[in-house]
Amino acid sequence: MKNSILSATFSFAIFLNAAAASAGQWTEVAGGAAPHPSALYGIAAVSDNDIWAVESWGQNGGQGLIEHWDGTNWSVATVLPFGTLLFGVAAHSSRDVWAVGSIVVPGGQRQTLVEHWNGRRWVAVSSPSLGTYDRLSSVCIISRNDAWAVGSSLTLGTGDVYILMHWDGTSWSLVNGHLANSSGLGSVKAFATDNVWAVGSKDFDYNQNTSSTFTLHWDGTAWSEVPSPNVDEFSGLSGVDGATLNDVWAVGSSNLGSLAIHWDGAAWTAVPTPTEGSFTAVKVFSTTNVWAVGDLGNQPFSARWDGTQWRVIPTPPVDPWSALWSISGRDGAIWAVGNGNHGGAETDLIFNWTR
Repeated sequence: MKNSILSATFSFAIFLNAAAASAGQWTEVAGGAAPHPSALYGIAAVSDNDIWAVESWGQNGGQGLIEHWDGTNWSVATVLPFGTLLFGVAAHSSRDVWAVGSIVVPGGQRQTLVEHWNGRRWVAVSSPSLGTYDRLSSVCIISRNDAWAVGSSLTLGTGDVYILMHWDGTSWSLVNGHLANSSGLGSVKAFATDNVWAVGSKDFDYNQNTSSTFTLHWDGTAWSEVPSPNVDEFSGLSGVDGATLNDVWAVGSSNLGSLAIHWDGAAWTAVPTPTEGSFTAVKVFSTTNVWAVGDLGNQPFSARWDGTQWRVIPTPPVDPWSALWSISGRDGAIWAVGNGNHGGAETDLIFNWTR
C-alpha cells in the first residue's frame, strides 16, 4: 500500500511538472516596421533584451529590413537598399550576428546577400553566388571563424540546386556537397565544427507536385546525404534544430499536413503530427520541450512536443492570410515571427510566449 501511494505521488508530481512546463500563453507584440507591407522571416535571440529579426519590407517586398528588440520595444535597426531580401538570421553574441538573403543585380538576376553585425553597425560582406537566381535561407554560427549558410540556386534551363556556403573568419566560400536533383536547403544547425545538419527538399517536380525530404550532414571533412523518411509523394523540410547530437528534429510539410522527423543518433524517423497545416521552423529546448510554428488554414499556429506527442498550442486570433516563419528565444521566453494581414496588406507578426 505504501509503495502504491509513493508511486501515485511520484506520477502526480511528474504530471504537475509537465503541466507547469507548458503553462503560459502567446501574446502579440507590436513590431518596429509600422509602415506596411512587411513580413518577418527570421529571428535570433542573444538574450532576453537583445533579439534580432529580419524581413522584407515595402511594395512587393522590395527592401530588406532588420529589427531589434531591446527588452522593451521593437525598432528598425537598418533598412537595406531596394532589391534586397532577408530570410535568415543567427546570433553568436552581441557583437557577432549574421543575416542572409538575396539581392538584385544589374540584368534582373539575384545573388546571395550576407550582412554582419559587429556590435556597432550592420556591414555587407561579400559572398559568392552559384547560378542566375540565388538566395540564402538560413545561417548558423559555431564561432567567429566558423559559420555556415544554406539556400538554393536557379539557373534557367538547369533547375534548382542547393547552396552550401562556409565562413572561415576571413571570407565566405562555396562548399561542394552530395549531388541531388532539383534541390534546395531551407535550414542549417551546427552542434560543433564537425557536426552540422542541413535540411530541405530534393527531386522537385512542380508539374506533378512531388518532392522528397533532404538531409545533409557535415562531419568536419565532407557533406553526405543521410536517408530521411517521406510520408507522402510531396514531402519537404524547412527547419532543423536539436538539443543534443542524438536528439535532432526537422520539420516541414507534406500533402498530408505538417511533417516532423526525429534523429536519434542512428536514423531519421517520421513522428505523427496533429494538424493538416505546415511547419516552417522548430526550436528544441530539451528532449521533452520542442516547439514548431507554421500556418494552418491561412492562420498562424504552433505545436509543442512533450516527449510523447505533438500538441497544438493556441495562438492569438489574427486576420486571415497570416503565418509564422521563425522561432527563437529560451524556455519560458519564446519569440515567433511571421507575416500578418492588415487591410489586405502584409505586416509584421510577432508573438511572445511567457509563463
